[in-house]
Amino acid sequence: MEINVEDTTVISFKSLKKEDWLRSISFIRNTYQKSKYKKNIQFVFDDNLPAESFRPIHLVTLACLIHFLDLNGHMVCVGSNNESVTLMLFEQLRFQEYWSGGKNHVDATDSNIFNLWRIVETEKDLYARNVEQYFKNTFFKGKDLSVISLSMVEAYYNVFDHAVAGGNAFSLIKYEKAEEILHVAICDFGKGIAKSVRDFNVEIQKDTEALLKAIEIDFTVGSKAHNKGKGLDNILSCSSVVRIFSNNAWLLKMNGVGIKVYETDFHFGGTLIYFEIQLGQTEDEEILDVYEM
Repeated sequence: MEINVEDTTVISFKSLKKEDWLRSISFIRNTYQKSKYKKNIQFVFDDNLPAESFRPIHLVTLACLIHFLDLNGHMVCVGSNNESVTLMLFEQLRFQEYWSGGKNHVDATDSNIFNLWRIVETEKDLYARNVEQYFKNTFFKGKDLSVISLSMVEAYYNVFDHAVAGGNAFSLIKYEKAEEILHVAICDFGKGIAKSVRDFNVEIQKDTEALLKAIEIDFTVGSKAHNKGKGLDNILSCSSVVRIFSNNAWLLKMNGVGIKVYETDFHFGGTLIYFEIQLGQTEDEEILDVYEM
């Protein structure tokens, strides 16, 4: 994966398969977490990784990794070998403005993408409502899209209630017009849901068991009143597909299939929540007429 070129370490991403990608992200993070020396790091992307194949799951984890490396004093740049990816990151998504410009959110140039947001506690409710309103105004006039803000707020509260992420948390939303599916990814490089559950209940030894416990209705490790025991269950109920990666386990929920958990062969420090909402099946918005007495 690494090639030393003079004073720069080149790291190549070769696959967008979810487990391959997350394995690479975790390996890089774990490698440089232990590094005593500050390095110049260049990310390059194989030519067989077209920009249109990237999903929010790839982009939020890449953002968390860049933020992690930046916080640890490393210099990060993106190689220009894959022109479509370079254009996506710098022109469409404007990634550089989050670090060189210190911004929490900038608008993407693609109307199908509600761009990367650095999750800030004081803005979480407003941001979720803005996403709901954006898609209502752009694609779904007259539709009840409250499911968007409900699911997103619950995921954001998870970051601030349990993650201990130190500000390294991002989300990104992309809408696929043809399928009418909203893809939402929220990632933090914090403690991880699984570890949070195991710390709360020391009888739970495996991360797979901890993820199953975390989604139980009325289970809480000390959530605040806003979502006590309901947060992850709300996301599962509102979404057609949910994936949760945390520590050494991941959970998959699919309509018609149910819920399954798996062990991973890598350690993902933190939590990634990635879910899909079928917006084409949403109800019409109810409008209440107001009559003067």
